[in-house]
Amino acid sequence: MRFLTYYFFILANLIIANDKGMDLFNNGNYKEAAEYYSSILKERGEDKAASFNLGASQYYMEDNVSALKRFEQALGSKDRMLQSKALYNIARILQDQNELDKSLSLYKKSLELNPNDIDSKINYELLKKMINRQNSQDQENDQNQEGSEKQQNDQNQEGSEKQQNDQNQEG
Repeated sequence: MRFLTYYFFILANLIIANDKGMDLFNNGNYKEAAEYYSSILKERGEDKAASFNLGASQYYMEDNVSALKRFEQALGSKDRMLQSKALYNIARILQDQNELDKSLSLYKKSLELNPNDIDSKINYELLKKMINRQNSQDQENDQNQEGSEKQQNDQNQEGSEKQQNDQNQEG
């Protein structure tokens, strides 16, 4: 699931009405968009929106390490919407990396900053259900394994007792 396009589009429209980087990104030219936002950051190193947009471009180029770094930089913004979107995107990457508990926590923080974020709400609820389901399956597997081990031990003990009785009768 790639929800970054939606967030990228909104942020880009809020920041610069006619943004070359946004045009590049929306046309699927993620590498060129990344180069554009990198050049913006060379000029204005503290531009948190440009960091976010660079992260979005890097995410689509499947460079999650760099994308995480840029989204984390965007968290330093005073803009709560930008912080919320950055948290959401970090959560998505961590979810893809199967770091489910961390991801769930970040979705929750994103919602605290922006309670109206539908995508964060949906992903939070879906991930919470997935984690609960996994925990239930893990408990069931543990119980089945314990039952299987007990049954194996009981069979071994019965076999040992039978062998002992057989030896006693022979002797």
